[in-house]
Amino acid sequence: MILKKLKLIIKLGRLHFLIAGFLLYLLGVLLAVVLYNQFSWERFIWGYAVFLPAHLMVNYSNEYFDQEVDRYSYKTNFSGGSGVLLDHPELVNFTRKFSLTLIIISLILGISFSYTYNSVMFLILTISGNLLGWFYTAPPLKLSYRGLGEIATVLTGFLMPGLGYVAVTGTINLPFLIFSIPLMVFLLIFILSVEIPDREADLKGGKKTFIVRYGRENSLFLTMAAAILASLCFLALPNNIFSPINLYLIALLSIIPLISAIISYLNRGKSLKIISKSATRNVSALILFIALVNVYLMTLIYRIGFL
Repeated sequence: MILKKLKLIIKLGRLHFLIAGFLLYLLGVLLAVVLYNQFSWERFIWGYAVFLPAHLMVNYSNEYFDQEVDRYSYKTNFSGGSGVLLDHPELVNFTRKFSLTLIIISLILGISFSYTYNSVMFLILTISGNLLGWFYTAPPLKLSYRGLGEIATVLTGFLMPGLGYVAVTGTINLPFLIFSIPLMVFLLIFILSVEIPDREADLKGGKKTFIVRYGRENSLFLTMAAAILASLCFLALPNNIFSPINLYLIALLSIIPLISAIISYLNRGKSLKIISKSATRNVSALILFIALVNVYLMTLIYRIGFL
């Protein structure tokens, strides 16, 4: 009985989402290492210990506050919720309390990190990330229900890698601010993609997402346009600031999510099942892109002999 309940709790957390979060955190860390040749395992692990419960909280709190929407959802690997609370309402109260516990853990660790390494910016990002994650679906703000879900998700393209970057450097500076621009655009692709299968459910549940307001075709077009913009951003970034990073190579890698977004748009008139598969492919392409950028940065660190 206990084992069964534990399995349900794990399923509620949709742990596969943590992979993308870790890759974004790692990207921030590696960017800092390449640019400033400084690294600490203690800061890396401690920083992620702050990030992990905050990210996990988002999954559980969304499950709690999206119960009504999830009744109508079309479930995929990246959308529609887990469905656990609908079948097991006895876990509803636990889910809310566990979400709040995760916030407390993240904040305590974040305050400790900030005090130990004298980084006010790390604490600011920690608090901002927890607030944004909680109020994405939680009242009174309910950002995703008020047409602000896409903006909130775009900001995580700054916060997630930003926490990794600040864990190493202690602060935010111009190189990261500039580099985060295409990352935030990629997070727009992510949120638009995961919303695509959920249009009817979100409409019935009262969510004012972009796709609810403007339809799937416009959402798919914006996804493609965002992918083009993200690639162009990497081409436009000043190379001298990011030496020895080859931004043209990163732009080349960004063709992976771009091709996926183009294919998704070309499939816009097909069945919901095909479109949903396209949306899942978009998310997978984004994860692959971030992973390959991380591999490139690690290779660069090893080849140049940093650290």
